[in-house]
Amino acid sequence: MPRLIILALAVAVVLAGAVTPARAGSIGRVGTDGAPELQIPVGPRGTALGGAVAGDASGAEAIFWNPAGLAELQRTEALFAHTQYFADMKINYVAVGAKLGGFGSLGLAAKVLSIGDVIVTTEAAPDGTGEIATPTFTVLGLTWARQFTDRVLFGATANLVSEHILQQNASGVAFDFGFQYLTGWRGLKFGAVMKNFGPSMTFNGPGGEVGFVPPGSDPSSSTRIFNSETAAFDLPSYFSLAASYDLFTSAAYRVTALGDFQNNNYSGDAIRGGLEWSYRNLFALRGSYFGSFVGAVNQVTGDEHQSFIGGDDLYTGLALGAGAAVRTGETGRLGVDFTWRPVRQGVFNDIYDLGVRFSF
Repeated sequence: MPRLIILALAVAVVLAGAVTPARAGSIGRVGTDGAPELQIPVGPRGTALGGAVAGDASGAEAIFWNPAGLAELQRTEALFAHTQYFADMKINYVAVGAKLGGFGSLGLAAKVLSIGDVIVTTEAAPDGTGEIATPTFTVLGLTWARQFTDRVLFGATANLVSEHILQQNASGVAFDFGFQYLTGWRGLKFGAVMKNFGPSMTFNGPGGEVGFVPPGSDPSSSTRIFNSETAAFDLPSYFSLAASYDLFTSAAYRVTALGDFQNNNYSGDAIRGGLEWSYRNLFALRGSYFGSFVGAVNQVTGDEHQSFIGGDDLYTGLALGAGAAVRTGETGRLGVDFTWRPVRQGVFNDIYDLGVRFSF
């Protein structure tokens, strides 16, 4: 059975690598999805490695990257992360995981995206109505994971998604499913994860009223009030295949290479790679680079033309990070991780991730 799993994963990776630009994420669907907060990565180790950690993620940080990695948890672990996002936006993330014997591991996570204050304007008041909007986007997740054999891990997450803008609200449910296979040979691991699958969402609530005189009515008629409804939007689902391998190991040092192919349903696909150097699991240096398929639709023929570039519309593709940990007590550990992700010049400020993890 393990050999069949390895063979299936190898075939899947080869097929993913052979995907042509024409079969990459559809350019024609860009901008038609919603709930972007689901896609924003959290966890400094994962972001420093460019998101190529679906096969290697473990502990509380695995709740976001691949829920299967939570199954390797041996003690209670908590992660507190803050991201200084572009355009003065901020992201706060908290995740806690614990081992529950034969039942497996259970995790809870909360992500809050804060856009900040937005001045409300209208056609009649282009300089502002005096009202200030503070949109908030929240994701609450419950994760279960279990190690079925010494090499096979599986996990699933149910996320409650909530968005609030002025008096309008949207809520929905998104599911993640993850799998990891530990070969036991030179640290070689495979991972697969499906993220953000669920029903469409729509905004509702007061504030959508529009007043006008219906066409064909007497011009002297009084204005009538109509309620407008927003169109439903899909979740930004995607599928990732990943692998990690220890290039060098010794009693003190380890160098790990990681790779990932991400197939996006509503944007161009991405290929990611990262390297991590660690010393006795107490100090680590990380770096990564990713590229994506971008393109445009020919307005005459309707054909999609794609090309592969470093990064994407926002990121340059580069990410650098480091982490340090100290032992606390007999089994506890306290760690701090930091990541720098530069964005394209002249667009926004660079993005910084800071995380504190504690196990006991």
